[in-house]
Amino acid sequence: MTAQAHPLRTTMQRLALVAVAFFAACAPIDDDGNVDTDIQGLTGAARRPRLQRIRDVAAAAGLTNGVLLAGIAQVETGLSHCWSEATWACRGPNSTSCGGGPVIAGASDGPCSAQQGGLGMFQFDGGTFSQTLARDGRDILTLDGNIRHAVDFVVNIVDQEVAGVDNRAEALAWMNGMTVARTDARFTRWVAILACRYNGACGSASQAARYRDATLSVQSEVGAAFWRICAPSREVCNGRDDDCDGRVDDGIAAVSCGVGACRRTVSCSGGRMATCTAGRPGAELCNGVDDDCDGRVDDGIAAVSCGVGACRRTVSCSGGRMAACVPAAARAEACGNGADDDCDGMIDEGCAVDAGAPLRDAGPMVGDAGASADAVGPRDGGVADDSGSSDDAGSSDDAGSSDDAGSGDDAGEGDDAGAEEEDAGVIDEDGGEPPIDESLVDVAPTEVTTCDVGAAGARGGARGSIMAALVLGAVATQRSRRRRR
Repeated sequence: MTAQAHPLRTTMQRLALVAVAFFAACAPIDDDGNVDTDIQGLTGAARRPRLQRIRDVAAAAGLTNGVLLAGIAQVETGLSHCWSEATWACRGPNSTSCGGGPVIAGASDGPCSAQQGGLGMFQFDGGTFSQTLARDGRDILTLDGNIRHAVDFVVNIVDQEVAGVDNRAEALAWMNGMTVARTDARFTRWVAILACRYNGACGSASQAARYRDATLSVQSEVGAAFWRICAPSREVCNGRDDDCDGRVDDGIAAVSCGVGACRRTVSCSGGRMATCTAGRPGAELCNGVDDDCDGRVDDGIAAVSCGVGACRRTVSCSGGRMAACVPAAARAEACGNGADDDCDGMIDEGCAVDAGAPLRDAGPMVGDAGASADAVGPRDGGVADDSGSSDDAGSSDDAGSSDDAGSGDDAGEGDDAGAEEEDAGVIDEDGGEPPIDESLVDVAPTEVTTCDVGAAGARGGARGSIMAALVLGAVATQRSRRRRR
């Protein structure tokens, strides 16, 4: 629609006497033909509820910066809507908002009987009362309808006057984004538009100043927070109170990325959510942290060992710490268990192999012609001859019974020759084995020992040594034959 100015108009043709009589019953008029709202209008406790109604109805129509409308209403009627609130004005048509009584009507377009001038708080004026109602509808007679119509009017004039605004949504956004302050360029532009398109005083600095001062006044009257109207929506990170709880960007969940030691978290700050960038993985340590950021804590940590043998111990990472590795206490080496009991790196060291009586004990006796029988100690049960005598360890049926065979110290004596003869006859003519005294063969293994043979060798001298060796060999051969049988 085409916007037109419709404030309280100044009657250009006044008779001096008529003017005095008429305005004695009407509101004071300023030089621009407006009601002197610094004097007349709602007062006291009635003002806040009216401002709240302007705020809420305007917000429902999309204008959340309702203080802009309140400034207009303050200039036009001092926030009055009903004639009962401003009896200095003319009576307009009746309204349910006024308890069935008349709304306020303009008083500067002629006598009240002419039924001319604007109607209601925002003074919509299409000529006579009937012409205004025909143009704007009877809804303007109610308080809420008058406010809604005011929103539609300012949306249209902003759409026509502001470059870049081409529709209702853009016009509302332009007004809702305005800061009500003397230094704000958009607010300065706004009051200039009102002076021209609402009041018809295009280029009037004084009229623009009136709208400016009135708007600032009603804002400070109830406080800036009073005018913050919010249509609740989901809170997002944008520097605004989207959910209308009085807090900006509250309840915005932080954003996390990465795992383990690489995990990072960012939050909403200054109306924007920072970019989340995960940290860089490191070498895995035993510290209860996923250092390499693979989703597993303390994985791949090698166990630690200490000590050797039975003392060796091994510890691993547990609960974020590596236990101290302490070797076990060493013990005395135990033979035959295949273990390094004393923890010196060697197994069963110092243990003798179990091979019977040590042969080295008999070694010095065998063939030692100079050793005396007393050095070995007395031996009973020596090698016996056929007659059963056990006194002469060196006697033999073939060699005779002379005791001198093993007692001569001089290797050159005559008896030695006989001994050599007997030695030469040890092997028989067929080259076979020499005859073995069965008494020797049948002796149990424990009855004939190297010690016994050594003693015999000691008593018999060189010949005794040879005989001892032959006897041992014969015993071993005979045992082997018996096993084969």
